Amino acid sequence: MLPFSLAMRRSLFLLALPLAPALGLVATASVADPPHDVSVVRDPTPLTEKTQWVFDLRWERGDVYFLGARKIEMPQPMTTPRVMGRFALELTDHGHLIERARFDFPGMAVPDEDGGVRMIAGLKTRIGVFFPATSRGDKLELVDRSTGQRWSLPWPPVLPDGGPG
Repeated sequence: MLPFSLAMRRSLFLLALPLAPALGLVATASVADPPHDVSVVRDPTPLTEKTQWVFDLRWERGDVYFLGARKIEMPQPMTTPRVMGRFALELTDHGHLIERARFDFPGMAVPDEDGGVRMIAGLKTRIGVFFPATSRGDKLELVDRSTGQRWSLPWPPVLPDGGPG
């Protein structure tokens, strides 16, 4: 392969892009594809807040439960980490993604003896997910990125005493 500069490779890519459908370089959706909306929106710039929400979430035999949220004050401002995960908390403001915190439920997928991953049937597990206590946003959703399923969560969360966060 000839060594092309980054600029040259970028130019070739941009030239080939309009021809991709005709050349069969683009996969088309089939009727058998699952009807879910997996977000392809890039993660926004992570928020940094000293005050954080901890969302208490439970996975039980394939169902997700929101058990509540509590506000905590960190010793110093904390930036939302960017990690991979099947699930995410996504905060939007008028449809614009403000923050995304990805995570996995502990023990959900474990390595098997063949080097693959297996799901544990009947698993019941729980996690606390840190999320910045920002004043921005009007809609918070818990997203299963594998199935596209979304659950609305209260934003801002309600404190255990019933008061607003």
